[in-house]
Amino acid sequence: MDILKESLALAEYTTAIRRHLHENPELSGREFNTIKLICSELDQIGIDYVNIPDGGVLATIDGPFPGKTVLLRADCDALPIQELPENAKQPKVCVSKVPGVAHMCGHDGHTAMLLSAARILKANRDQIKGRVYLLFERGEEGSGNIYWVFKYFEEHGIKIDASFAEHTDTGLTPGHVACQAGPAHAGAVGYQIKITGKGGHGSRPDMSINPIDCFVSIYECIKSIRMNYIEPTVILTNSMGMVQAGAAGNVIPQELTFGGTCRFYDAAAGNMFKQKLVEICKAQAALFDCKVEFEKLSGPILPVINNAKLSAIGTAAIKEALGEEAIGHKPLNMGSESYSYLSTYFPGVMMRIGIGNPEKGMTVGGHNPGYDLDETGLPYGTACYVAAGLGFLNSDEIVENEGNDDLRAKNIDEMYAFTSSVIPPHLDHLQK
Repeated sequence: MDILKESLALAEYTTAIRRHLHENPELSGREFNTIKLICSELDQIGIDYVNIPDGGVLATIDGPFPGKTVLLRADCDALPIQELPENAKQPKVCVSKVPGVAHMCGHDGHTAMLLSAARILKANRDQIKGRVYLLFERGEEGSGNIYWVFKYFEEHGIKIDASFAEHTDTGLTPGHVACQAGPAHAGAVGYQIKITGKGGHGSRPDMSINPIDCFVSIYECIKSIRMNYIEPTVILTNSMGMVQAGAAGNVIPQELTFGGTCRFYDAAAGNMFKQKLVEICKAQAALFDCKVEFEKLSGPILPVINNAKLSAIGTAAIKEALGEEAIGHKPLNMGSESYSYLSTYFPGVMMRIGIGNPEKGMTVGGHNPGYDLDETGLPYGTACYVAAGLGFLNSDEIVENEGNDDLRAKNIDEMYAFTSSVIPPHLDHLQK
């Protein structure tokens, strides 16, 4: 089949799905209508699937010939961000209709591309040697719903020989994709910490204990962790995105809450940051006569390291489908991904799909209210899903995972304990 031709023929469908999801985003763990749409589309295509409670949709396409299994993954949740109606240069073609919630990381495009890939794979089922799984994952943006997917895998003995995922990228233009081996997404430590002091009148700080003073000291100490405890050649970043305290300038607040994330590719460095973060907060809280509570302290979430042999297979298949000039290169990415669970257990590759367009103002990265994507890049993502998946199934190569043998020996509960991740609550019962 001509994979690119079939993908381009579905461009209108892909765009329509993407725009519908973009205008109607849902937060992590609450993707109720999004899941209904995915299931409805799969029903129309005639693809078998299971709606894993609180986990996502797992669809299956079996070819007429026995063979290996490959999993193609897309995420479908949105972020708690108020979207800007314009990108860096001009108005966007569509904007979220839900106040404070928006697809500012491209998950609407990921879902649309995988649904289009599902149509192509179903229509060409006779060319599938083995089994294709399609996973529409919920809660990628921090709520950890991949846990329920892995519980389903474990309970049903599902075996995956390899997996591919995609992420849209404004650093690449439409028609270009990065499928390189090695580091793809960073590991992470996430934290949210509450400091409790003693509230009072702003005129008598001597009769109060101001948690803001304690936080300032903690903040300065945290900034020194990178310099004082991490080897200079090791990559590690830390940022705080949330500080909340007080409501009036003349009132000393009782509490302050702050939160942030640390990113890295060396788990030892991530562990060191986490250890020193705890020590600093406890020591400074004692010094300022405050109480400290770690409301969230997750990690080290593992990095995504693209499997070298699988990357080579995917790259060769994409070149054949899209042409030699389609292969691009993506610099090191410090964002984190729940796909790290899949790529730890099974050989995996996270592909970056070009949707950037400087002339149209589509240059802003994800998690930014001005994020926008060039929809002409979506069919190429569809083609990459199909090409990479079939490329692996048609290959005689046996791909084995690289490293992390001790982690793969753990079940998902042990893995969540290792990464200090919180098991996500069941929310599907809240649907109306």
